[in-house]
Amino acid sequence: QSSVPSLTSESNSTMLVPAGDHYTMMEFATAYFRAAQSMQGLKGMSAEKKSAAKLVQHTKAPIQESLLQYSDSDLNELATKNFKTLMRFMGDQSKLKNQNDVECIYEILQLCKEKESLHDEVYCQVIKQVTHNPNQESLLRGWLLLNLLTGYFLPSNILMPYATKFLQLASSDPSSTHHDIAKICQSNLRKNVMYGGRRHLPFPVELEALLKGHSARRLLVTMPGGVEYLTRIKTFAVAKELLQEICEQMGAGEQEEIQEFVLFAIRNKKVRPISSEEYLHDYLLEDKLVTVSLRRLLWRTPLHFENKIYTDVHYGQILWDYLDGRILLNSSKETELQVGILAMLQHWAKPEQQNSDLSREKLKEYTPKTLQSSIRPQVLENHVAMLLRTRQPLQPVDAKIQFIEEVMKLPFFGYNIYFVERVSDDTIPVPCFFGVNKEEIIVVDCTTQEVSCVILLKELQKMRTLQPASEGGLPGIELSYGSAASPKTTWLELSQAKEMYHTLVVILDKTELR
Repeated sequence: QSSVPSLTSESNSTMLVPAGDHYTMMEFATAYFRAAQSMQGLKGMSAEKKSAAKLVQHTKAPIQESLLQYSDSDLNELATKNFKTLMRFMGDQSKLKNQNDVECIYEILQLCKEKESLHDEVYCQVIKQVTHNPNQESLLRGWLLLNLLTGYFLPSNILMPYATKFLQLASSDPSSTHHDIAKICQSNLRKNVMYGGRRHLPFPVELEALLKGHSARRLLVTMPGGVEYLTRIKTFAVAKELLQEICEQMGAGEQEEIQEFVLFAIRNKKVRPISSEEYLHDYLLEDKLVTVSLRRLLWRTPLHFENKIYTDVHYGQILWDYLDGRILLNSSKETELQVGILAMLQHWAKPEQQNSDLSREKLKEYTPKTLQSSIRPQVLENHVAMLLRTRQPLQPVDAKIQFIEEVMKLPFFGYNIYFVERVSDDTIPVPCFFGVNKEEIIVVDCTTQEVSCVILLKELQKMRTLQPASEGGLPGIELSYGSAASPKTTWLELSQAKEMYHTLVVILDKTELR
C-alpha cells in the first residue's frame, strides 16, 4: 500500500531499484514531501536544492503536519504525534511525565503495526532526524529505531529504492559512527523482503537490552545425545542462519543436508517446529520458559561419521526414538534377536560399561518401552550373553555408528511417529500410530505393526487443525487428499495435533525446495 496517494501506478513500477546517483532522499522529498510543493518556483536551482535538502535534515522543532501528503486528517494527526514521540525518544524533546524510552519505541512500532499507510511517513521521519544530526547520542538512538523499523516493517515500493540508497550511502562511510548499524539495517531490509519481517513486537526486556548496547541474546540449543550448543542470536536472526551455524560446527556444511535439520520450540511440553524462514525471536518469550532444540527431520542425504559431535547427535536422537518406541519394530520371531544386538551395541557405546556384565535391569533399560512387556526376559538375556561371548567388543564410537546403521534398516525408520486415539475411518482400529516422512503418511496398527493406510504427500490437498470436540477432549487434524475425481477427507484426534500439523508443514516446505 502506497503512502503517497498522488503517485501513478506507472511511476510506482519504475522506481524499484537504485541506480547511479539517483534515488537520494532529497529527490524523494522534492517529489513527494508536502512542504516541497510550496517551494516550487523559488528563484534559482541552488535555492530550491538548498531548501529541499533541509526537508530531509534533522530539526529541533516538531513538525506541524505530516511530511507526506494525506487526505485523511486522522493520519496527518497521527504522523505529527509520532514525530513528537520520536523526538522524545531521541532526546530532542523532554519526555512526558512517567514516560520512558521503551514506551516511546513501543508507541512508534505499534503505530506502524496498526497503520500500514504510515510506514513511509515514519521511515521518512526517522531518516530526517538521523541526517546531519549534531548530537551523537540522539543520532545513535535514531539509528537504533531505524534498525527496528527495517526488521519489522517494509517501506512502500515507491520509497524502497530511496531508503535502500540512503542505507547504502550511510554504510559506505567507515569513518562514521553509524557505519556498522547502517549495514545491519541493510541486512534487516533484505531479510524483511525475503521472509516478511518479525511477527511479534519485542518484549520490554529485549528493548532494554538494545538500549544498553546488547544487540544479541544468549541462547542455549539442546541437541540429542546430551549435546548443548551455546550461541548468541541477533534481533532479526532467522532459523536457517542458526541451523547453518550449528550444522557447520557438526561438520554438515552442505546445504542439502542442512535442510534436513529442524529447530523446535518447546514450552510446557508443547512442541512446535520452527520453519527455516521464521524469526527466532518470534518464539522466544520473555519468561524464558521456551527452550529450543535441534533434530534431524528428514533422512535423504547419506550419513557420515568423521565428526564426533555429528556422530553423538545422530546416535542420541536415534537411540531416544528407539527406546521411546518411536521407531516401531516388526512384531516377529526376529524381534528378540534385533533387540539383543541393539542392546549389546548400546552397552559397548558406554566406555564405562565395556568390560562389565549385562544385568537384567540394564537389559531392560536398553529395550524399547513398547516391547518390554512382550519380550521374554530370559530369552533376551541368553541371546545377549551369547553375543557378548562370541563377538569382539567395539570401541564406543564404532558401536554408536553400528547402532545407527542397524536401526536405519528397521522398516519404520525415518518416520515421525504420533500416537492417535481416534480416527474418522471406522475400518482403522484405534488407538494406532500415524507415521510421517518425506513422501507419505502411514497408519500403523499398534498390535500387528501392519500398515493399514497410506496417504502420499503429493496427494495431500489441504489440512487444518481442529479444536477439541468437547471439554477435556483431544485436538485433531483434518486431512483432505486424493484426486479431484476421488476426493477423500479423514480426521484424527491426538494430543500432539499441532506438532504433527506443523511438522507436516515444514516437511512439505522442505520437499518443495528440492
